[in-house]
Amino acid sequence: MKLLVAIDFSELAEQIIAEAEKLATVLHAKVFLLHVVPPPSPIMDVPPDVEALIPPEEVFKKTSITAPFDIPESAKLISIARRLQESGIDTTVIASQNDEVSAIIDESKKIGADWIMLGSHRHGALFHLLVGSVSEGVIRQATCPVIIVPSIQQ
Repeated sequence: MKLLVAIDFSELAEQIIAEAEKLATVLHAKVFLLHVVPPPSPIMDVPPDVEALIPPEEVFKKTSITAPFDIPESAKLISIARRLQESGIDTTVIASQNDEVSAIIDESKKIGADWIMLGSHRHGALFHLLVGSVSEGVIRQATCPVIIVPSIQQ
């Protein structure tokens, strides 16, 4: 059983990780933690240094967290993976540079995911009209079941 868990490090991330840990424990699933790095915008972003042209997935092939292409989230991802591994869950970390929906769908196909898990931020109707919803896009394109972890409003 393979569970692809998309993590964006929002306030919802801990809820997603907790739910993934529960499901992976019950199903004896292997967890693939996915963090999507948005592609640089040619209009808004400053061109990267030459060292930063290493693909994000190469970051995690290094033995050190301080690889030449060090996305700020790499230490967090590795920390989460270690925590899950200490709970007895086989865990792999994946970083992808693409739009969120494409990255989640592509990675789910690449690893042969049995389930995809991601969060829903509950943005308003105007936001969805203008920007769209990652969870909606994933649900529409996924070839396996999708679990949406809702944002718990305090």
